[in-house]
Amino acid sequence: MPIKSDLPVDVEIVGGGTVFMFMLQTSAARRWVDEFVSPYRQMWGDGLVVEWRYAAGLVQAMRRGGLVVTREEVSS
Repeated sequence: MPIKSDLPVDVEIVGGGTVFMFMLQTSAARRWVDEFVSPYRQMWGDGLVVEWRYAAGLVQAMRRGGLVVTREEVSS
């Protein structure tokens, strides 16, 4: 469930299953990734490709770092 905030969204998580895309929406998010994520990371455009097993820990670290992270709602 996404967290409601009046702050701009820094990272929007898209997808699920085995791979998540962390779409970096702000320069603050891009700076955070440059500083804290391995230089060998997989990027696809403005999206950081993250295996499912690392997604929850990355969300926690990003939020502790002051970023606003939300999950795209998928409707059927």
